[in-house]
Amino acid sequence: MQKVLSKIFSVAALSCFMLIVSVSCSNSPKSKQNATERPLNISIFLDLSDRLTRSMEPSQMSRDTAIIGYIADYFKAHTLGPQILQSKNSIKIFFYPTPHSSDIATLASELSVNLEQYKGKDKRIVLEKMKTKFQNNLTQIYIKTISEKNWIGCDIWDFFSSKKVDSQCIKKDARNILIILTDGYLFAENNKIKEGNSYSYILPQTLQQKDASLIVKRKGLDNLEVRILEVNPYTKEQGYKMVPILEKWLRDMGVSGENLTVAETDLPTNTYTVIKSFLEQ
Repeated sequence: MQKVLSKIFSVAALSCFMLIVSVSCSNSPKSKQNATERPLNISIFLDLSDRLTRSMEPSQMSRDTAIIGYIADYFKAHTLGPQILQSKNSIKIFFYPTPHSSDIATLASELSVNLEQYKGKDKRIVLEKMKTKFQNNLTQIYIKTISEKNWIGCDIWDFFSSKKVDSQCIKKDARNILIILTDGYLFAENNKIKEGNSYSYILPQTLQQKDASLIVKRKGLDNLEVRILEVNPYTKEQGYKMVPILEKWLRDMGVSGENLTVAETDLPTNTYTVIKSFLEQ
């Protein structure tokens, strides 16, 4: 009888030990990280303005396509692996307002990947082709835009203020990242609003105002990371004012400081460091 009781006690003790180990493992940092990791939702907003013709080396087109390449590489590396079959990661490149050219619209329609729409090996095939597709289509769009000189620009102020950013760039339970490539001069011919020293646009003339700012029309962007790259002011003095204006506008709409970057144009290798730091944070 004593042997039987001893055996029962040993089994019970082993079960308790296994339960403790199981609970401990489930509460480990690695397990918590896996449980809370959110799908990537990357949106890239491109400015099709005359910034593409600015005299610089390498050209703005080369800089933009290099940035797209870096982001595509990160997206691919972050998605590949055992988790690929369950991946809900998504990435897209878009313009606002929409280009008038049907050719550009067709090319732009192919600049998105949503892995939820694919199954099995198709996810890997799409990832392998993505970078080349993005860069080739973007190059064609830029060449066509430059040759036609039909500068639609990008109405960044309205995109945020009218809450189009909410529907296009924010998904529930995802890590929402919006990357904007623009020279920082925000302007739309049909959307010019002035309220005292606050505007719906940024131009050299507004930057001459002592307390110039962008009009804030909304809040609630705490679930969005915003990175504005390739800011290219005409003068250093304008740059000193432009960057803080953009940063304050985004913070006033709810984007937290740690989720916010506004960086001036630089050589692609230097910009890569900026991109890497915020994508891997």
